[in-house]
Order: sequence, then structure tokens, then C-alpha cells
Amino acid sequence: MPALVRFEIDAQEARVASVTLCDAARRNALSTAMFADFTHALDELQSTTPQPTVLILRSEGAHFCSGFDLAAIVQAPLLAIELLASLSHIIRRLKRLDAIVIAEVRGAALAGGCALLTACDFVVAAPDAQLGYPTHRIGISPAVSIPSLLPKTRGATRSLLVSNDIVSGSRAHALGLVTHVADDPRTAANALTTQLLCKEPVALRATKRYFNTLENTDENAVFDAALHASAQLAHGEEFTRMLTAFWAAKS
Repeated sequence: MPALVRFEIDAQEARVASVTLCDAARRNALSTAMFADFTHALDELQSTTPQPTVLILRSEGAHFCSGFDLAAIVQAPLLAIELLASLSHIIRRLKRLDAIVIAEVRGAALAGGCALLTACDFVVAAPDAQLGYPTHRIGISPAVSIPSLLPKTRGATRSLLVSNDIVSGSRAHALGLVTHVADDPRTAANALTTQLLCKEPVALRATKRYFNTLENTDENAVFDAALHASAQLAHGEEFTRMLTAFWAAKS
């Protein structure tokens, strides 16, 4: 079975690697299998010698990531807890990579898909990309994203998470969730990569680590508390009821 997440070293430039979400038919929904392949891809990255300077996080198809695999969660609601834990694990790993992480975003980057972006150092999004956390409609909290989102968008985090609004790439840029807006995210991400490769990699890595220290994102306790805040709601009757109603209306 083809991997749902693909790791590659650039054939022309060994200092650049990519991790690509490869389930376009399902809008790159985050499933148990996808998280397993994502973890394997990051293992491959971290076993690469020498370590790449830049990692590009991208996706196949029209959408970056639509969030969790809701079809699977409808069948087994407690699966949401497992997926939340996997999402928290991937966010931590991306935040703590030595490589500078650039995300390319087209189409939807929602809920868990949007949470992945908060772990990236740069986010290059199309102006009409759709970003947000529409999780309250199924009775679950997006709190798992707070540790990596808050440092990026201090002034907007509360309204973004509480409102459940979906915003455009341009609006996300104004809020601070997106660092660059471009009609062609891939070209813009490649240009940014070229700029970064001109910098001293040791200094880039030291700067990234220092920011993690300032933000406390090098501490598991911060992420564990946020994960608990999200996961505890997945035990409740409200979550099952709202999820079932949402899925029935969608179907």
C-alpha cells in the first residue's frame, strides 16, 4: 500500500528535504495510517546525515489537509483521542526539528491541518486558502493547538479558536498565522528556501532552539496540558451527539 506521507531529499540540493501528504482523494485527512507514515517520514529525516537545513511540508491535490478522518471517528468516537495524541506528537516533533520548516498551503488547512501549520517556522499560503479551527461544531476543543499557535498570533489566538471562523490565506497573514501570501505557494516557498540556504545553518538552528526555549515549546508539560484539554471532551456525550449530527448533515 502506498505511503500516505512521503519523505524525499531534493535531488539537486541535499540541504533541502520535503514531507508530502499524499492522500489527495480524501483531502489529506489525518488518519491513524497517515500519522504512522508521518512519524516514519520524520524518523527518516532525523536519521539523514548531514541533517537538511530546510524541510518543506506540502501536500498533493487541491487541499493541504482537511483535518481528522471524521468518517473513521464516527464509527469509533474514542479514536478522536488517539488522533489528538498523534497530532500533538507531530506538532512537537516539527517544532523541535533542527531544520527550518516551511509549509506550502493551497485549499483547505482546517482543524488538525491548521494545527500542523502552527509548528512550522514559515507558512506560505495562497490568498484564497482556507484556514481555521471549525471544531466546536462537533463538540471538541482546538486547545491542542494553543502551545504552538499562541506565540505566532498572540493578539488573535483567542478569537480564532473561540469563534471557529474559517479565514482566507490573506486574512491569516494579517492575523500572523501565515508568514507569506503568494498566488503560487510552491514558487514562493522555493524562493524562501534559496534565501535560507544562504544563511549560516548553525545560527539558524540555534535561533530556532532559543525561540522554543522562550515559548516553552521545548517542554512536554505545555503540550500535555493542551492535549488533555482537547482530549477530555472526546469522552463526553456531547461530542458523540454533535459529531453524529454533523456527519449526517454532511452526508
